[in-house]
Amino acid sequence: MEGALGSLLCTASHKGGASAFTHMNELAGQSLGGYLLEEEIGRGSMGMVYRGKQFALGRDVAIKILPHALAKDTSYVARFIREARIIAGLNHPNIVQIYDAGEQKGVLYFVMEYVQGPTLGSLLRLDGQIPQHLAAEYAAQIADALDCAYSERNVIHRDIKPENLMLDRWGKIKVMDFGLARAPGLQRITVARTLVGSIYYASPEQIWGQPLDNRSDIYALGVVLYEMVTGQRPFNGRTLPEVTQAITSGQLRPPSWLNPQLAPGLEQIILKALARDRTLRYEQARQMAEELRALNLRVEEPRAPTSGGPLSPLPPTNPRAFAVQPPRRPRLAEQRPSFAEWRAQRSATQFPPEPPHGRPGSAEPAGLGEWHSSPGYASLLEQPPQQGPAPGRGASETELVPPDDPSEKAGLWQHLQRLLGRSGKGDQEPGPAMPSGDGYAHSG
Repeated sequence: MEGALGSLLCTASHKGGASAFTHMNELAGQSLGGYLLEEEIGRGSMGMVYRGKQFALGRDVAIKILPHALAKDTSYVARFIREARIIAGLNHPNIVQIYDAGEQKGVLYFVMEYVQGPTLGSLLRLDGQIPQHLAAEYAAQIADALDCAYSERNVIHRDIKPENLMLDRWGKIKVMDFGLARAPGLQRITVARTLVGSIYYASPEQIWGQPLDNRSDIYALGVVLYEMVTGQRPFNGRTLPEVTQAITSGQLRPPSWLNPQLAPGLEQIILKALARDRTLRYEQARQMAEELRALNLRVEEPRAPTSGGPLSPLPPTNPRAFAVQPPRRPRLAEQRPSFAEWRAQRSATQFPPEPPHGRPGSAEPAGLGEWHSSPGYASLLEQPPQQGPAPGRGASETELVPPDDPSEKAGLWQHLQRLLGRSGKGDQEPGPAMPSGDGYAHSG
C-alpha cells in the first residue's frame, strides 16, 4: 500500500493531473482500475465519492476521486495522497478502512469500505435532536476513534463535524474524511496561522493560531455532542467575525437551558470538553469515552404530566364501553299518563272554533252553532251513548254506530270522525291519539 501511494505522488507530479475525463459526472458506469463506478454518493472540497463494485471480489466499495480541476494543483494532490496514507496507517472499528489506491489515465483515486447509512448531520437535519442515550454512545465511539488515531499515529483530525461522522446499519460510528488531518512525518501543507475545517467546530486555539494537539479534536467532539442533545450549535453568528468572537469570548449557554431533560452528568461532560482553556479539558479522548459510558444512560420512559391539560394522557378505558348498544324500549307506564290524567288535561284544553258540519254523506250542514257553544267532547264521553256499544280498542270504522239525534250528538260524531283522521268531506287528516287501555289507538 505504501509503495502504491508513493508511486501515485510521483505520477501526479509528472503528469500535472491531466485527466481523460472532462466531467466527473460522466464517470458513472466507467471502470477505474479493478472497480466499476456505479453512482456518485458524495462530493466535498477534497474530491468526489462514488459507490462502486470490485470486480475481483464482487463487494461494494466507496471510491474517492480527485477532481480534474483540483488535480492541477500539486498541493491538493499531496493532500489527497496524504489522506490515503493516514487512513491506511489506522486500524480501528470506528475509523473507515482503506482497501486500495491507484491512478488511471491521470485520475487519482483510493478505495475505502462502503458504509451504508446516514451521517449524523443528516440525522440532525431530519430529527433536530438525537436521544441523549444514543448521543452519549455515539460520542463515546468517536472518542475511541480519536484516541486510537492520536495514541498510535499522533494523528489530529482537525475536521470533526456531523457531516464527517457516518452511522452504519449496525449503529456503529465511522469517522471519515482525514483530508485535513495532521500527522508527524508527513508533509505539512497548511500555511501557518491559517484556519482549516469548519469554523463552527474550531477550537479557540485554532482561531488564535496556536499549535494544536488532540485536545482540539476533543473540543470539536464536545461541539458535536452539544448539537446532538440540543439541536443547536453552542456558538453562532451571521458573519465569520461574529462566530470567531463568540467562540473566543462569548458566553456559553448550558445545554440544559435548551434541553431541560438532559442528564446532569452528561451536561458536565459537555461543558468540560468545551472549556475555552484547553488545560481544563480532557487530556485524552479515552477519558471522555469512559465517563460517557459510566453514565449508563438508558431509554427514557415517557412520563405523564402531574397536572391535567390538553397534553394529559387519557385514562385507561374499557373497550366494551365503546360498543354500540341497542336502544332500550321504554316502558309504557314511564312514558304515558293514565286515562284519568289524560281526560283532565284534555277537558281543560280550549280549542279554536270550527265551522259546522253535516252528517257524513250529507251535503246540508246540520245548523249547529259554533264549536265553543258545545260542550267539550271529554264531558260528552262521560254520558252513556244512546245506542250501540261503545267502540273498544282496535275497533274498525264499521263498528262505530253514529247517534240518531243530530242536534245533540252531531258534535260527538264529528269529533270521533276527526279522531279517525276523516272530515265530513272525506279528506284525510292526521288525527290525535286517543288512549285505549294501556296504549294508544291511532287513527288512519
